[in-house]
Amino acid sequence: WYGRDTPSEHARVSVEELEELQQERAATTDTRISFARVTGILLNRNVLMVTLSYAAMNYTYYLLSNWSFLYLIQEQHFTVLEGGWMASLPPLGAALGAGLGGVLTEVFCRRLGVRWGYRLTPVVSLPLAGLFLLGAISVSSPYAAVACLVLSFSCVELTEASYWAATMRIAKADTMAATGVLNTGGNLGGIVGIPIVAYLSGHQAWNLAFITGLGFAVVAALLWLRVQTDTGSAA
Repeated sequence: WYGRDTPSEHARVSVEELEELQQERAATTDTRISFARVTGILLNRNVLMVTLSYAAMNYTYYLLSNWSFLYLIQEQHFTVLEGGWMASLPPLGAALGAGLGGVLTEVFCRRLGVRWGYRLTPVVSLPLAGLFLLGAISVSSPYAAVACLVLSFSCVELTEASYWAATMRIAKADTMAATGVLNTGGNLGGIVGIPIVAYLSGHQAWNLAFITGLGFAVVAALLWLRVQTDTGSAA
């Protein structure tokens, strides 16, 4: 209902935006794939920094998305049925966070410029996500623990717009390849996290598991300070 095939068909796209798109389109874009071009993307410092941050962030993401149910059963002693209902809440919070993150990123980019506009949300929200993880293992009420998980997952997903939009901004004509690198890095965070969390949960060391989530979230935030989205393209 809302989407259109091209910007010119959409009623919400302004004349100024269409003119800007025409200017971008007028620039010659090299669509040929070469080893040098791929190497340039892989070795681009900004692409690497965003990808490393995304890998670290996704450790925390997969901790919340894959292990919340088991945590609520083992540590908070919910029944399987109750745990299923409670474990459905953090992903709902994540969905809301992802939408809100897109709005915040746009507002910050307009007011602060693209460098801090993309940085600000992850630099603030990722450490908050880690603190809410600590809250989940510190509170006495199991329902308060669920609330902490919801808030943590929401804070994690606030950052999605920053990661993807910043990568597109950096890569420009090489966006498809660069976001492929980004997504691979994100999956790497899950691959690394599976054996770590599986081992810790198997030994009932949920406190340590959540502390590692805090650590990776903070690392992801700090790496954003090395990302410069107002420089040239990746190629």
